[in-house]
Amino acid sequence: MSLVIATATTREMKAVLTGFNGRGRVGCALPAPGEACPSPVNGRNCLLVVTGVGPVNAALSMGRVLGAHRGVRGVLNLGVAGTFDVLRAPLGSAVLASAEVWPEYGLAGDHGVDPRGIAFPQAEGPAGPVWDRIDIAPEVLSGQWHLSLPAGARSGVSLTVAGVSGTPGRADAMRRRHAPLMENMEGFALALACLRHGLPFAEARTMSNIVGSRAAEDWALEGALDALGVLARELFLTD
Repeated sequence: MSLVIATATTREMKAVLTGFNGRGRVGCALPAPGEACPSPVNGRNCLLVVTGVGPVNAALSMGRVLGAHRGVRGVLNLGVAGTFDVLRAPLGSAVLASAEVWPEYGLAGDHGVDPRGIAFPQAEGPAGPVWDRIDIAPEVLSGQWHLSLPAGARSGVSLTVAGVSGTPGRADAMRRRHAPLMENMEGFALALACLRHGLPFAEARTMSNIVGSRAAEDWALEGALDALGVLARELFLTD
C-alpha cells in the first residue's frame, strides 16, 4: 500500500524532498508531470507525483496515476498557496485544508456562480451530491496514515481556482461568498479524484502570497518553499 505525495510543480517537489533529506530516503529522481515515482520515506511506501499547475492538469495526472497503480492508500497534496487572512495564516505559515471549494463550477451570473444552476452535480459522495465543495478531515494524517500533525498549523477552507485572484475586489468577493483561508489551483481536482476512488485525501500548504495582490512586498515564495520543506519533514517524522 502506497501513499501518493502530490505537488503541482517541480519546485514544490524539490522543496518537499529537501525537507526529507536526512530524515527519509528518496529512492528516485524527480518524476515527470503525470508520472509516479516510487520512493520510501522514513519506512513508508510513497509515490511521488508532480501533477502540473491547475485543476485540469491535476485531474488528468491523478486519474492517470490512480488508474495505473493498485494499492494506493490515499493522496497527500503538498504545496504553496495564497492566504486570505494574514492574521490567521501569515506568510510562511502552514494550513491544513478542512474543505476544498471550486467557486467556478455552475451557472455564472451577475452575483457570482450558482453551483446548482446547471442541475448537474459533479459526483455522488457519502453525504449526497457533490456540487462545489468537498469536506476534508485533516485527522486522516495522524489517524489513518500515522503521520505527525505539524505544530502550529491552522485548519481552514481552501479555494481551488483556474484563474488566481489578482485584484482586491476579486479576493473580497471570494472571501464573502466562501469564507476561505487559502487559495490554490489543484486541491479540489485531487480531492474529487480521491472521492471517486473511495480514497482518503489530505492537503497541507504553506502561504506564499496575499490573495488579490500582485505587489512584490505581498509575496514570499522562497520563504514558503523553505517552509514547505519543514512542513514535509514534520509530517513524516519517525515515531
